[in-house]
Amino acid sequence: MVSYNAADHLRRTLAALTGPAAPAAAHEVLLTDNASADGAADVAEHFLGPAAVLRLDRNTGFGHAVNRGVERARGEFVLLLNPDAEPEPGAVDTLLAHLRAHPDHGVVGGRYRTPDGGADPRSCFGRITLWSLTCGALGLSVVARGSRLFDPEALGGWDRTTPRHVDVVSGGFLLVSRALWDRLGGFDELFRIYGEDQDLCLRAARLGYRPSMTPDAVVVHDIGASSTSRAGRDVLVLCGRATVVQRHYRGPARRYGLGALALGVLLRATAERALRRPGRWSEVWRRRAEWASGWSPSLPLPGERVAA
Repeated sequence: MVSYNAADHLRRTLAALTGPAAPAAAHEVLLTDNASADGAADVAEHFLGPAAVLRLDRNTGFGHAVNRGVERARGEFVLLLNPDAEPEPGAVDTLLAHLRAHPDHGVVGGRYRTPDGGADPRSCFGRITLWSLTCGALGLSVVARGSRLFDPEALGGWDRTTPRHVDVVSGGFLLVSRALWDRLGGFDELFRIYGEDQDLCLRAARLGYRPSMTPDAVVVHDIGASSTSRAGRDVLVLCGRATVVQRHYRGPARRYGLGALALGVLLRATAERALRRPGRWSEVWRRRAEWASGWSPSLPLPGERVAA
């Protein structure tokens, strides 16, 4: 687990994970804290003990923090679990049984539901393609949200209640064998947040694995524990998406993909200005130097931005 200013969510999730949702399988729970200012590391130590908590001196990003945690782990399998993803009883054991039964899947995930019992589709999604980037740039994925054709990363109208192969399993609830994790080298630490799970799954697929999800492993997902402002989050997400394009496309395809990301933001910012309501997308466009080429080690994460 990785925490960053998520003490309240972490308290509920660890209470479940060390209580009614504790796996029957032998396990250890390790947490890396990215210099939280809200006492998240103290909460983790209360539930897990000081030896299980690694306190970093700054917000190093999700991928780096996960890798440092896995280096300390001793298990045959690695489960990634976000502080805002509270497992239901049996969820972890179900996920483990699914991967043991289907080792050729390599990476598996479960199903998210919202705190009020609704469906949350974000436990898995389709990979970034040139077509999905085109649909995003032109707003088709918003106008036709959920469309198999125009919103392909959302995986069409599939309601996540049946098992299936998926391109990408969310890093918020993801199980992988330690052997495959080590073979892949863990997360690519250039991805500081957003996109590292897609990169991992695409690299596993290149080795012949077929990531999947099972709806029988359920976590309650209360998203937003560690988010910054809306425009700030957009910048981080775009950094992740641009880095996926950089890593997995070459030549003209890469240039087109990066151009489509920029065009989508420009069109939205232009619409805001035309309506004389500059806001979220205008700010994201002003900050395009931060995201247009993907992740840069110099880009600050939430809590690190220096005021102008």
